[in-house]
Amino acid sequence: MICSGEFGRLHFFNAGNLVSRGEFIHQRRVMKCWVLIYVLSGRLDISSGGICRSVASGEWLFLKPGEEHFGTAPSEGELSYLWAHFSPETPFFEAESGAAYTLPEYGRASSQRISVIFRQLVDCSRRNMYTTRMVECALEMLLTELTQEHLDSCGTGRASNPLIEDINEWIRLNCHRQITINDVAEEFHYNPEYLSSLYSRETGSTLTRSIVMARVDISKRMLSDRNMSIKEAAFSCGFNDEKYYMRVFRKFEGMTPAQYRSAIGVK
Repeated sequence: MICSGEFGRLHFFNAGNLVSRGEFIHQRRVMKCWVLIYVLSGRLDISSGGICRSVASGEWLFLKPGEEHFGTAPSEGELSYLWAHFSPETPFFEAESGAAYTLPEYGRASSQRISVIFRQLVDCSRRNMYTTRMVECALEMLLTELTQEHLDSCGTGRASNPLIEDINEWIRLNCHRQITINDVAEEFHYNPEYLSSLYSRETGSTLTRSIVMARVDISKRMLSDRNMSIKEAAFSCGFNDEKYYMRVFRKFEGMTPAQYRSAIGVK
């Protein structure tokens, strides 16, 4: 487990997207910085620190500084992966709790969000319009998202109260309708003000924000359908104003719906 005890600055060096049509084998080398690899398609066979792994599509791998890594077999067919080189201002350490970043050295993404954020990082690193600090912030967002995915998969997220879990599930199933806090409170037989306070205390978020985020998540799945327009996606998941939807989407995802579609390869 890779951990950081505090949110120290991450020093970004470079990033890119390797694409090979076949017979690619990673060179043997030792880096002075951390390397993060995320496979988009194909399979990368690689050894690091004496451990051999076959990293498939949708999986990530951290390579530690000072440890030799090298390819163990040539790739078959097309291989594409994103990579980033960086060093933390506050050294990472081996632990499992009490950390700002808590990252398995090897794992599988549970959503397309990792891919989208990583692509944004690579894109930002290539454009002169972004400052170094802005690119570092994109890297911080990527590691934070990886941490959250790990915590969610371990069941260590903030919402451990069964009532809160039931509310979140009800919101996911009904957010395509014009639901309000009063609707949620009525469904679970609570006073709206009390339920709002309880929800905020348990989750660190508000009911209104959770409803909006659930709608945005649903819209992301709809945007993967090239036959559905952005307006149709917005209205189908509970937004009744396309411009408001686009503002909210950009606020939560850091990009417009059109940019998101481009990032996941939908044209």
